Amino acid sequence: MLMQTIKKTPNKLLEMSKKMWLTCLLMAQICFVIYLALGYGLTGLTKGISGWSRLNNTAYVASDPTGNSMYALHVLLAIVMIIGGSLQLIPAIRAKYAKFHRYNGRVFVILACTISLAGMYLMIARATVGNTLMHALIMFGGCMVLLASILAVQAARKRNITKHKIWAIRLYLAANGVLFFRLIIFAWFLTFGTLGIDITTFTGPTVLAVSICSYVIPLLIAELVRHAETTTNKIITITTASLMVLISIVFLVGLFGVVLASWYPAIVG
Repeated sequence: MLMQTIKKTPNKLLEMSKKMWLTCLLMAQICFVIYLALGYGLTGLTKGISGWSRLNNTAYVASDPTGNSMYALHVLLAIVMIIGGSLQLIPAIRAKYAKFHRYNGRVFVILACTISLAGMYLMIARATVGNTLMHALIMFGGCMVLLASILAVQAARKRNITKHKIWAIRLYLAANGVLFFRLIIFAWFLTFGTLGIDITTFTGPTVLAVSICSYVIPLLIAELVRHAETTTNKIITITTASLMVLISIVFLVGLFGVVLASWYPAIVG
């Protein structure tokens, strides 16, 4: 009995770390949705979309109605996508409400692809902060959303649940790249200040590293977690669990920073 308990301990730690990570991410998503709804949604209703300039100086351009429409799609649809995407990860909903899971998944795929295409259009049509490498990583995230959407849907239609789950998780991670970036960069600000960041142009080694950690590393970590769930190597399992706990802490620190320094002031300002 004791030996069985010891053998199960690394797997239990991994499951606990995954739940911790998801809980921290859900907290961040709730705050992000509130910011988008009150910052952009309420401002749009009361002052028009021209009022979005106070939130982002590239959000509204008077001479670019197409770009403004794309920005509106990119931001406002994200509110629905974030909520729907999170519901897809809850096992109880998948088990008890399979029909809702299927239709909600379809909505999530449509919204994720629409938001990504709008974001990629804005990246090309409107100059944003950061350098070419940072822009390329953002474009990578958008392309990953489109690819993962196609493959997740194909797997679901073929009733290949295992493959569908793998691509659905990749889609979820890619779709949340923008949020990951905000959490990690503000965690860096609180811990190291502007070290490695040119605030004027928003470039530098730190910005590039955070971009990689937001759009590429989550996909690699997902593969590591998937491997750790099936391996008998305790070191890999415990190391993966520790990594998930570390990421959770980074999310919490970043959430505190971004809410206090950015989202809350934008809502009440």
